[in-house]
Amino acid sequence: MMTKTNNSVFTILVAIVVILLILIFAPLLTIWSLNTLFSTLEIPYTMETWAATVIITGVIQSTNLGIKSRKDK
Repeated sequence: MMTKTNNSVFTILVAIVVILLILIFAPLLTIWSLNTLFSTLEIPYTMETWAATVIITGVIQSTNLGIKSRKDK
């Protein structure tokens, strides 16, 4: 029988696992989608391209945040 404390710990662990899975597979899905849309790219699925996808996604997101903060002023 799960108590309230055990239930909240289980919920936190599940959330952490889901977040980790998203962080791992989101760049691979980005590479897959680019390869699907632009078949001439033929980007390989390697750690190097995974890391590059993570970096470029971070740059794009930080740029978007900068644009949103300027609009708020």
